Amino acid sequence: MKISKCRSCEADIIWADTWSNRRMPVNAAPDEGGTILLIERPGNPPMAKVMDIGARDDLRRSHFATCPQSDEWRTSQRKA
Repeated sequence: MKISKCRSCEADIIWADTWSNRRMPVNAAPDEGGTILLIERPGNPPMAKVMDIGARDDLRRSHFATCPQSDEWRTSQRKA
């Protein structure tokens, strides 16, 4: 999976696709409180699947839940 950097906080993220065909930034490192399972797809971004907390040890968090500037990104997306 390709690791990118958040343009606001410089955290390592992975861009994933959701089931509704939207792009979602996901923290690159697994997290104990994570709910996002990344399903690898050759030649495509991984698919993000929401799971129960603690269901697996490789779950991650949505970067929107942890980025200090996430509200600014959401607002700018609505205005665009």
